[in-house]
Amino acid sequence: MTSVAGSDRSRGVGRTRSRRTKPRGSDPRAVGELTAEIARHLVGLPLDYGGTVERIAALLTTEPRNADQSAAVVRVVVQDAMTDPFRETHANRWREHLPQSVRPPMIGATVRRLLSVGLLVATGRYVRSTDARGRNGGKLMPVYSLNLAVLIEHRQAVDADQAATA
Repeated sequence: MTSVAGSDRSRGVGRTRSRRTKPRGSDPRAVGELTAEIARHLVGLPLDYGGTVERIAALLTTEPRNADQSAAVVRVVVQDAMTDPFRETHANRWREHLPQSVRPPMIGATVRRLLSVGLLVATGRYVRSTDARGRNGGKLMPVYSLNLAVLIEHRQAVDADQAATA
């Protein structure tokens, strides 16, 4: 038996990794200064981008040149939900009914807009996507429920505004 002190392993024979050396210019003060400079630039960035995404979706769906595409998405989603007894829908059911002229980013923007105004409500359930063309096959996607009560509330608010201004 060989002793541990006299073995090949203790002398580094047969090692496959080289020893790490300190990179040049790795002064801890320089790294700290660089980190502080980066932090100063990041302070102005918002931590929550949810509102930003909603504003972008609102711009996309209210832009006049996107109105036809957005209306097509809304029409297909609502028609699909109305055929379900529980008014539920998901993209697997309505994807094939969308016109070919609808650009994929408009689909997501319109659905996000429907969610933000409350017409679509997430049920908390998910199904596996069958969208092989968009490379989303097998990914989980939410099941939504159509909330028509929002339309009634909106109509009542519009009527109240018109009565107040008359």
